[in-house]
Amino acid sequence: MYARLSMFRLKPDAPISFAEQWAEKTYLVHRSLKGFKGITFLGEDITNEFGAISYWETKEDALAAGDTIEIKVYSTLSKAYIESPPMIAIYGVYDLPAGNGELIFYGKFNW
Repeated sequence: MYARLSMFRLKPDAPISFAEQWAEKTYLVHRSLKGFKGITFLGEDITNEFGAISYWETKEDALAAGDTIEIKVYSTLSKAYIESPPMIAIYGVYDLPAGNGELIFYGKFNW
C-alpha cells in the first residue's frame, strides 16, 4: 500500500469553510479513482495549513491519481484560496502486525 500526502496553506483571507468544501470535493474525486483505499484530512486553522493523506493499492495508482486530482480539485476549486501549489509526496506504507500494538519491525516495507 502507498500513501499520497498533499499539503497546502490557505491564503490569510480564505474562509475556513473552504477547507470543508475542499475535503468534500477531494473525497468525491478520490473515491472514483483506480486503487483508492481511503483518505484522512488534516488541518490547522491557526497556521492555515491543510492537507490529506490518501491510501492507494499501488505506487502507480498513487502517481496516476495526481493528474486527475490536479484537474478536478486544485485547478478549479482551489485557486482562489490556496497560496501556492500543494506539496505532494508518495510514501510506502508499513502495516504493523496484529497484536498488542507494540512496534515490532518484521517483514518488509512496501516499496
